[in-house]
Amino acid sequence: MNQNFDAIIVGAGVMGASIAFHLAERGLKVAIIERNVTASGATGHSSGLVRMHYDLAAESELTFASYKRYFSNWKERVGGDCGFIQTGFMQIAKREHEDKLRGNVINQQRIGINTSVISADEVKKLFPDLITDHFNYAAYEPDSGYADPTLTTNSFIESAKRMGGTLIQNCEVTAIRATGGKVIGVDTTKGSFDSPIIINAAGPWAKHVGSLVGIDIPLETWTHDVAFLHRPPSLGKFPAVIDDIINCYFRPEGSALILAAGEDESLRGEAPDAEDQTPTPTFVENLIDNMVRRIPKIEQSGLHSIHVGRDGITPDQRAIYSGSDLEGFYLACGLSGTGFKTSPAAGASLVELILDGAPKTVDITPFRFSRFAEGKLLEGEYGYGNIWK
Repeated sequence: MNQNFDAIIVGAGVMGASIAFHLAERGLKVAIIERNVTASGATGHSSGLVRMHYDLAAESELTFASYKRYFSNWKERVGGDCGFIQTGFMQIAKREHEDKLRGNVINQQRIGINTSVISADEVKKLFPDLITDHFNYAAYEPDSGYADPTLTTNSFIESAKRMGGTLIQNCEVTAIRATGGKVIGVDTTKGSFDSPIIINAAGPWAKHVGSLVGIDIPLETWTHDVAFLHRPPSLGKFPAVIDDIINCYFRPEGSALILAAGEDESLRGEAPDAEDQTPTPTFVENLIDNMVRRIPKIEQSGLHSIHVGRDGITPDQRAIYSGSDLEGFYLACGLSGTGFKTSPAAGASLVELILDGAPKTVDITPFRFSRFAEGKLLEGEYGYGNIWK
């Protein structure tokens, strides 16, 4: 006899964990099925930024709700620890995008985000080790920073388990059963489980999971290299930064390291479980060259380590949070490398859509699956172009 659950989540990354937590909080009997172990995919290789600057207001709303209701109040709201460190966050824009930078900051201020446009001179006063010759203005969020994606995932799951949730690891979904236009359960390498609600939060495997019910999700894999550099002893305070001029982002990693990555050398279309975890040949050289343009003291640094992460990316590089044409089958995938910081509010909003018929925490309607068939891909109100080149 199959074991019955009120809801089954495929994927134990941070998004699946958030959904499990919010479903369990509403009293549902939840199972999370993970083909490997928790946070072993894109989540475990996430850079963990917690920032709110986006060129799409709907994404800023998700990140603001995630910061305000969760990351800044994690122990009381979720339990456990998310490892949030407040460093501040700065978005450096090209000079030709200064009007867009201001437009996005105005949109974010309307939402309630503590952000402002500051001059290059002000940046230099706050962070003297940063070279400011290449830009006139930046957006600055003093409340933002970074958190630990694995801690975040595990605390969501542990809280869900305390409320009756079940985690099934090293278990691959091999089939999804449906009848009469409704899902009824899954078959796995550890047996069959029944449920009227199945959520596809399978990261780079989400396209395959969709194919099990004949749904073609417009998603390809996206592989991204991230480096950890030794922090020069003389380097002073600096925030988390996304720098559109040098096409890099970076942040402190504790007191001894710097996490840094480029935005223009990611690979597309590799198998979700590709064995090759080596960076692209020019990754480190290009990264260091670009980083030195912003922080000259990086020349005194050295490489500590590299990891390679893989996620699913959609044509507009925005997530899918949505129902589907198959009753009971929901999507929380295509996160395109930006899912971590939105995961608390996105999980809450999707659960509201599932149980209440409409989201309340944040309106996730713009992230509907049908937008691709409608030809209504998401574009920023003051767009900077695609994040990943």
